[in-house]
Amino acid sequence: MGFVRADTLHTAPVLKIIAVSALALSVGLSGHYVRQQAAIMAKSAAPVVMSAVDAIQGSEPAKILADVNNAIDQALIPSEMVMRDATVGSGQSFADMLSDAGVSENDAAAAMNSLARVYKLNKLRAGQSVTLTFNRTAQAEIFESAVFQPEDTQEITITRQQDGAFASSTKAIPIIRERVAAKGEIRSSVFEAGERAGVPRAIMAEMIRVYAHDVDFQRDIHSGDSFEVLYDQPKTTQGKSVGTGSIIYAALKIGGEVKPIYRVTFSDKTVDYFDASGRSTRRAILRTPLAVARVTSGFGMRTHPLLGYSKMHQGVDFGAPTGTPIFAAGSGVVHEVGFKGGYGRYILIRHNNGMETAYAHMSRFSNRLYKGAKVNQGEVIAYVGSSGRSTGPHLHFEVHINGRQVNPLNVKMPTGRVLEGAQLAQFKSGQSRIKGEFLSLVEKKADAKPVKVSSKR
Repeated sequence: MGFVRADTLHTAPVLKIIAVSALALSVGLSGHYVRQQAAIMAKSAAPVVMSAVDAIQGSEPAKILADVNNAIDQALIPSEMVMRDATVGSGQSFADMLSDAGVSENDAAAAMNSLARVYKLNKLRAGQSVTLTFNRTAQAEIFESAVFQPEDTQEITITRQQDGAFASSTKAIPIIRERVAAKGEIRSSVFEAGERAGVPRAIMAEMIRVYAHDVDFQRDIHSGDSFEVLYDQPKTTQGKSVGTGSIIYAALKIGGEVKPIYRVTFSDKTVDYFDASGRSTRRAILRTPLAVARVTSGFGMRTHPLLGYSKMHQGVDFGAPTGTPIFAAGSGVVHEVGFKGGYGRYILIRHNNGMETAYAHMSRFSNRLYKGAKVNQGEVIAYVGSSGRSTGPHLHFEVHINGRQVNPLNVKMPTGRVLEGAQLAQFKSGQSRIKGEFLSLVEKKADAKPVKVSSKR
């Protein structure tokens, strides 16, 4: 140990007493005046402290002074919680993102290891927003927590524990279902009308699917027709829409005729839609197995566009963009799936009552499709393409009854379930309640619209 003058040995305890006194005044007492006095005392002691540093550096008094000075700084500059937003960059790991935000490498690695216990790190996507919390002191910022939502219905939190380790937890974000009503006039297409009315595209697609059993949306719908719909939409408690809603009631007004449908949920949890008389809208086979399409070639004799001679066209061609989903026209079993000459990619599904449907020229099949697979009506089985003998992207669609090919647009399809007795009475009673709810919501929406006030006087 180096030589230390005797007078400095007496100075160190004095400095400690002065500093500790300042600390006690600033921390232990309250009030603006007292804190000011503590700051003045600490400041007045600073020259004495500085003059003694050289004499006692490297000795035990130096450590005491450092600890006391740190305590004084903490008392005069209190810690605070600071929140910052960070974003996971392309190719970044969670730890990389934390490091870029100022988190130490050790804390970043520990936090990521904790996260891995509750969340698959390979699901983390670039652009993910994360809220970080730091405890800011006079000396440093200490990382305390991170919160982010990988999905609209899930929140993940990483928190520093008292021992310095990190723990992660997940929380489900509550979902509520909100009833929404809308109506609109059809000008060019049903989808365009729905967009103008603020209806999600998925709801309009569902409405087309439900009506597709007996409405040809390419030939039956004209400008001036209209629609109305009541649906429930899942939302977070913050009001953000999540998932796909369900249609409760809808009506198409086609050429002056109104065609309403109502959703019914039975005791076994099955769901179906019924017209106003209680007859199911479901038919054995859909007439148009696409949500968006136009008839480009009908059933019957035609001059083949590639072969150049007259040939019987034993199906209907629906023009649609490549990749448009194709639905199973009815529930059944896949009998054929693969490449078939001029048909290109081809599917044959066998249904009940001697009925079959065939689909051709697809770009690709559903991953779940194979020979012998069971499919449900409305299930996506393939996607529009132009494989085989084809001049452009379209679906060639056929209906076979007892081995004979028939016109899909004209054939009479057997109907589904019919409500009777108590079920029918309950259904009729529910119709007026649902229509009343629809009208009430439409009126509220109209009242909520801002009224434009003219600036002219």
